[in-house]
Amino acid sequence: MDWGLIMHYSHVRIPTVFGGAAIVYSCNPFQLYRLYLPRKSEDLLTRDIQKDFSPDPGHHPNIDLLVDQLKLYFQGHPIEPPWKWLAWQDLTALHIQTLKQTARIPYGSVCTYGELAQKIGRPKAARFVGSCMARNPFPIIIPCHRVIRSDGTIGCFGGGPELKQKLLALESNETISN
Repeated sequence: MDWGLIMHYSHVRIPTVFGGAAIVYSCNPFQLYRLYLPRKSEDLLTRDIQKDFSPDPGHHPNIDLLVDQLKLYFQGHPIEPPWKWLAWQDLTALHIQTLKQTARIPYGSVCTYGELAQKIGRPKAARFVGSCMARNPFPIIIPCHRVIRSDGTIGCFGGGPELKQKLLALESNETISN
């Protein structure tokens, strides 16, 4: 075993109007590994984090900057992806290209899976785009919730269709009902 490759993860929880969210990150070097969408239950959030990671206590000043940005997002403000902090190691080049193209969808707008497939130069890859959105480790930061079906319905989302609808409503300045 190469002891130099053991990664230590930390996490921070973020209260939102939709429930508790969390970010798992490493401190040395500072990288974001996963953003967990809001859950209605803290127990569910804890279970999901522990299923994927074993985070240690720790803190890095960059996480405070990102938490502040995410809190502003949940108050109705756009967020700029912190590209240099995103951990891309577990993704293929095509997944990364697709996620970067997804980040170009303007705040408050939507794009279909097929349109996104065309934008990455793979016009017949709408299902691949859907799969890529499902594996997005950085939802909200990379706004996969802005990708919808060609018939205008919202489609699937890791946080469920209700949360996807609420995020789209938040970005459209619509009234959000809980």
